[in-house]
Amino acid sequence: MLNPLWIISLFLGLAEVTVGVAASQAHGWIQGMLAVFSVAFPSAVAVAFFRILLTRPFVLYAPKDYSDPPSIETYVAAISSSAGRSWENVETAVRTALTEVVVPRLPLEDRARPQALVEEAVRAARQDFQRRSVEIDLSGIEASIETKVLSFPVDSMTVSDLLDTIYVSIREYVDIESYGLEWVLRDAATGRIFTEVGRSWRRARRLDPNDARSLQEVGIDPGARLLAIRPTG
Repeated sequence: MLNPLWIISLFLGLAEVTVGVAASQAHGWIQGMLAVFSVAFPSAVAVAFFRILLTRPFVLYAPKDYSDPPSIETYVAAISSSAGRSWENVETAVRTALTEVVVPRLPLEDRARPQALVEEAVRAARQDFQRRSVEIDLSGIEASIETKVLSFPVDSMTVSDLLDTIYVSIREYVDIESYGLEWVLRDAATGRIFTEVGRSWRRARRLDPNDARSLQEVGIDPGARLLAIRPTG
């Protein structure tokens, strides 16, 4: 099975060959337009590629690309835990900066409790980091599910990204494109159930099934905790 990088390269190569052949057979302004397209198109693809590479590089690889291929569930869990790993890096950086730079410059009376100061700063940084992410509890779908909690930065996912990634983790318990029928998301704090999302809902309204809206556009704010549950109605 080809990974996304191969698919992108094959598509780009086929498009360029097709345009090149067409340009060699055309004349006048049509040939000029095809020549412009042959230059502009790969440039646009390159811009999009590097944007993805900077923001979501994991989508460019498949599990089989790794030397010890993980299961799909393990792969998704690793992706979803990126926020946690990022926090670990932030915590390490905060501790190092405070211990090696800030604490030595404190007044002598404050140096007597440097560990307390460090922990207080780390706690504040952790709270700020968590406020930027959304947490999804999957235990409401199946208590024995292997990956019980997923976590994602709110500003890096669309609604479709979120639902698709959750589905991969619970696919043994629900059918494909079954959001709203076999499972829903509920805000743990407000009790709100997100009903106006999902491919089935969008198709029923003749909308593009791929929901490119940001999470905040549908009311999922940073710091939210969502519960994946079975519908009760």
